[in-house]
Amino acid sequence: MLAITLRRVKPQRASLPFHAIAGRHFSSSSPQPATASTAISTDQQHLIHNRNLVQSRDYEAYTIGLLHPQAVQPSFFALRAFHVEIASIQAKESSVAAMRMKWWFDAIQTIYSPSTHTTSSGQSHISIQGNPTILGLSEAIQSHNLTKRFLERMVETRMGDLEKGSNGRFDSVKDMITFFERTNSTFLFLDLESCGVIDEQADKVANCVGIASGIVNMIRSIGCGNVGIPRDLIDKHGVQEGYINDPTMLIDNSEPEARRAIRDAVKDMAMIAGNYLSHARAHQGDVPPLGKSAMLPAVSALRYLERLENADYDVMEEKVRNVENMDSFDGRFWRLGHMLLLGRAHLTGVF
Repeated sequence: MLAITLRRVKPQRASLPFHAIAGRHFSSSSPQPATASTAISTDQQHLIHNRNLVQSRDYEAYTIGLLHPQAVQPSFFALRAFHVEIASIQAKESSVAAMRMKWWFDAIQTIYSPSTHTTSSGQSHISIQGNPTILGLSEAIQSHNLTKRFLERMVETRMGDLEKGSNGRFDSVKDMITFFERTNSTFLFLDLESCGVIDEQADKVANCVGIASGIVNMIRSIGCGNVGIPRDLIDKHGVQEGYINDPTMLIDNSEPEARRAIRDAVKDMAMIAGNYLSHARAHQGDVPPLGKSAMLPAVSALRYLERLENADYDVMEEKVRNVENMDSFDGRFWRLGHMLLLGRAHLTGVF
């Protein structure tokens, strides 16, 4: 059984333990469930921008957002656009990447303390009105009293990744899990807050869903030519990274041993993700009804792992790779099936 604990204090960045959920800050000013009367009322332009950004760059999250309560959707798409923006900053951009990440961190400070914060460049504040994602984020924070530390943690974690130059690659399975706990799971904590849910048991489920969906996304990236396997699994199974960067010979099966090594490493990753999803599934009843939509990323992760298992964990199998190809029959069928399963989970409250 997974060892998951929860502390009711705001976490310090260096103290987050492996396999332990980072604690929330519970206060008397906890956000209330969103209703039609508390829906964000703003100029539609930045709302449309954030929704379109998510639709074009994270379609599965876009479909999940549409299943959130209407009053919560502006906050969801602002948070997801923020997540997409900071995730797209790559280490290969060198000092520019660090400056971009620092800008997002300063923007968070400005939202919470607009009259007192001074940025690293000496500016008194960052213009909230000039960036549609920051504007949407500011409104979400004001409407739902979102925890500042969670937003900071998402940026800090990616800043640390940039400083190491790892570009999303991990030295160990432990590092991979911690990274997704601090990014994906933290996003889900914020999503729960937007839905009006601050609940310790719901956080535990969200933590498992966030870690599992992150690992699944890493597996999915392997078939697209990205080395998404942690270093310790590469060494354990003798994976040759060059074949992942250029998988042509793997796809035509002219290098069966290299393909088998990748399959075995992927199987280990899938088993880890599956364990987290099993725990989340067993305890999904602990999530209050208002927070069910925040758990929908589990649907896609579970479905992908099922397809991967049917292919004997061979990520180079055509039916598995084509999940990412919307021009293929498999890709279009995947998207249709994804929407149907999301709809069922949304209606039943069970994933």
